[in-house]
Amino acid sequence: MALTFEIDPQLGLIVITRSHNPTFDEWRLFMEGLLHDTQFQPGLAIIEDRRGERGVPSRNEVEIAAAWIRTNATRLGHSRWAVVVDPTALAAFGMVRVGEFLTDRSGVSLRAFTSMETARAWASGAALAE
Repeated sequence: MALTFEIDPQLGLIVITRSHNPTFDEWRLFMEGLLHDTQFQPGLAIIEDRRGERGVPSRNEVEIAAAWIRTNATRLGHSRWAVVVDPTALAAFGMVRVGEFLTDRSGVSLRAFTSMETARAWASGAALAE
């Protein structure tokens, strides 16, 4: 499976793991399933682990995903969404940075990271940036 998630309500955290780049429809259906999970609550921090994914999303894919995030920002709640990429995946890191810009002021703060520890600290509100 390309996408899996775990919700920890006590930590206020959702961890999404990607093994490869899904189509937008696969990703959208996955996200709808996450939003309908009984443990989901608006405002939970999200850490999306893309370290196992070697592909680079296209600009179009990033724009479509960002539009979905903006459209569903109320359902997601004011939250932090940390995306962790492999430190050697500079192009993927750059595309997440494009996503940061495209989702700015949506209520969902998206941020790119290469360190899981730094991403967890930022998502929990303990750190400002990598």
